[in-house]
Formats: sequence, C-alpha cells, structure tokens
Amino acid sequence: MKESQRTSRFVELRDHDHLAKIDSFLEVTEWSNGEGFDLHLSRGEQSINLSWGEWSGLLAALGDWIDQPESTCPHIISTDEGTSYCKLAESTAELLAKLRGQS
Repeated sequence: MKESQRTSRFVELRDHDHLAKIDSFLEVTEWSNGEGFDLHLSRGEQSINLSWGEWSGLLAALGDWIDQPESTCPHIISTDEGTSYCKLAESTAELLAKLRGQS
C-alpha cells in the first residue's frame, strides 16, 4: 500500500459569488499522481474529477464565452488602458498555478 499527502485548496464561495449561501464553499484537491484534481462544491454536495488535459479542454470550450462582451459575461473587468479581460479566467489561472506549485 502506498500512502500520500494531497495538496488541497479551500475557498468560501460567498467571497467570490454573490449568489452563494453564507456557508457555501469550494474545495480543490490535486490527485496523488499529479495528473488532475477533484473539485467539490458544497452546494448539493457536487463533485467533479478532471485530468489537467480535461481541464485544458474545458477552458478551450469556455474560451468563446469568456471573451464575450461585458453584458454577456459578468466577470469582465475593464482596465484603465481601455482593454478588458475575464477576471474568472485570471483567477482560474492563478489557482491552477498554485495547485501545480508554480507560484
């Protein structure tokens, strides 16, 4: 038998989602083999397991939605320079970097 310790991150959703209940949370735990992660949402005890390749595919599928005008995507942030970007995509990239130990 092989034992391992897995990296896990936990956030209270109320800090990120105005629709979340006060005690709602999200937890992400990297797989022991490093090839993916488990995502657990307190809402309805939902969970999903994705390899990093599947996650990359999901980001590719969401790409067109994330790049939509501000009226379509609630996560769009406008900069002082007049450009816009998706805050959700930026936060997701930061979380992935932390999970992969790259930050």
